[in-house]
Amino acid sequence: MVTTLNVPGLMAQLFVKLKELEDFHWFPAILRKYQMELIGIMVSFFGFYRHIALTIKKDIRRHDIGFVTDLCSGSGYPAVYVYNQLNMPHIKMTLTDKFPQQVALTPGIEYPDSPLDIRDVEPDQGTYYTLFNAFHHFEKREQQQLIQKILDRNSHLMIVEIVQPTLLNVILVTLASTLGVWLLCPFVRPFEFKRIVLTYLLPVNVLTVLIDGFISILKSRSVHQYKKDMIEMFGNTDRIQVNSQWSFPTRLVTIKVLPNHV
Repeated sequence: MVTTLNVPGLMAQLFVKLKELEDFHWFPAILRKYQMELIGIMVSFFGFYRHIALTIKKDIRRHDIGFVTDLCSGSGYPAVYVYNQLNMPHIKMTLTDKFPQQVALTPGIEYPDSPLDIRDVEPDQGTYYTLFNAFHHFEKREQQQLIQKILDRNSHLMIVEIVQPTLLNVILVTLASTLGVWLLCPFVRPFEFKRIVLTYLLPVNVLTVLIDGFISILKSRSVHQYKKDMIEMFGNTDRIQVNSQWSFPTRLVTIKVLPNHV
């Protein structure tokens, strides 16, 4: 049985307005880069999105979609992992982020170096949009605006959240943000001596990952809470599907926005 943390309504509203360190412009770019890379590598290493990729693949085939745009891509590792799992070379994927990163890409994927804030996204009907583990970064009003744009443009959006407000997630985030960072750091490529210094000798990287991990939990929502949010914002529509999916060692929350002809 999953234990959901009981946070009073007013306090929950305050938590939603919290920002993770990596969302601030003043946050050192090097620490943002290292944090995004480590989180991306963890997600790919454990294959969190393996089953999500199968769902996306079915959607792409069903609706004859040729383009995928990933929002808030960060390090790009999660999106690249999903693209490789799709095994559909004819599909083109574009990565986007407010703080775009330079990463090694698979053929068929591009990552423009121009920043793209999710608030400025203008969805295209023929594009499948993805958002991996970033929805909780935004306030309800911003979440509503994004989904409303997708609905208005009759497009697709797959939102996936790893973290939920549960005791299990507190334990997993603590382990991943400490032991996980220390264990995986040597495997990050390309090798950078600065990364070693900031992880082992002066573990600022570990501290910032841990802080942002805890803020993520405070800002996160359970499946039940997201279902309630979607009904409050958009009514009882079958174009928005909120589900939970087991992916060892945790459960993922998925919010799928569908075109109106489905």
